[in-house]
Amino acid sequence: MNLHFLIQKFIFRFSVLNFLNQFVAVISFRFLLCVLVWIVPFHFQSSLFAETTIIENEEDERRVLENHAFEKLRFGLANHIHYYKVKKTKNTVVEQRSGRKRLYDHNLILRSIFRNRILHHKYGSIGRLLDGASFIDFGSAILYEEGAVTVRDLYEDQFLSRYINKIVATDINDPEYDHTRYIEIHLTERDPFPFAFNEIPYRLDDPSYIRILTKLYTPNEFSPVIFRSTNSGPDLFYTVEEMRDHFQSVLDANPHRSILYFFNRYIFFRTPCETKFQLIGTIDEKVGVNHSFSAWRYVDWNKREFSEAIEPNYRYIRIAEERNESKADRLDSMISGFGCQIRAKMIYYRHKFMKTMTK
Repeated sequence: MNLHFLIQKFIFRFSVLNFLNQFVAVISFRFLLCVLVWIVPFHFQSSLFAETTIIENEEDERRVLENHAFEKLRFGLANHIHYYKVKKTKNTVVEQRSGRKRLYDHNLILRSIFRNRILHHKYGSIGRLLDGASFIDFGSAILYEEGAVTVRDLYEDQFLSRYINKIVATDINDPEYDHTRYIEIHLTERDPFPFAFNEIPYRLDDPSYIRILTKLYTPNEFSPVIFRSTNSGPDLFYTVEEMRDHFQSVLDANPHRSILYFFNRYIFFRTPCETKFQLIGTIDEKVGVNHSFSAWRYVDWNKREFSEAIEPNYRYIRIAEERNESKADRLDSMISGFGCQIRAKMIYYRHKFMKTMTK
């Protein structure tokens, strides 16, 4: 065996070994990266890569923030608050921002959601993800007329009672001023509500508080929740920055839940697989959020169609005929929805396991 042949053989073996070492190193690095992605808590990853926005699409967020600033300027300043205090209740007053059927478009939209008419492009029927949700209303005007009248509209809706697990009215209570002693007056002078109610602070920007409030009225950590702030504190009286903090707190407090949020004229949706809200539709602003005319009193609610109540955002959803979803689409979206829920549960239990291990 000549020297030239030995040298060529040695070079070949060295090249093969060098290639294998590099290949193993790359595979090991990728495997290690996958393991780290699994081990590192999800919220830590989110904090590294998340932007400072609260709504997924930048154009949608800009539109919402501009509208919020405009609403605050037109209807949420101190002189406006005084103007709307027209309903006397003993020694206090109630802000006239409510009325039976004022927010009944929400009923129409929720019925269509649970009839599988509102379909998310990725997750299919939003109703399947919200089945068994708790509904928490922020700022329910608990002293106006019968008390929390728009919440009563939801509570008395026999169709929705099959899908909504719990309905909760809320209001503020500040004993220093007569006009904000809502909870105190209700407890001492009014009949009890047939649904749950709870006191809330003026500023809803603490994730720990929202987490406790949500946990109080939901069966478990993964139960869906529907929030509403329409003609109340967060959607009218907060500054833009306060509103941002409120939205971020709602997101941070419910990382493992699907959330639907009726906020002023907008409808937001988020599954546990997203970190920000998606704007899925806009409500008819001539009725429920009309502050210059009591338009809702003149609507024939027996004839009003779902299509009149909502302007869909087709970037995220489509509107189907009632239960007219193909079997293939239904199966595909169900897999995506279940996959998202399973992922949320895995992240939650992994986080609990890691906390136990570090104690």
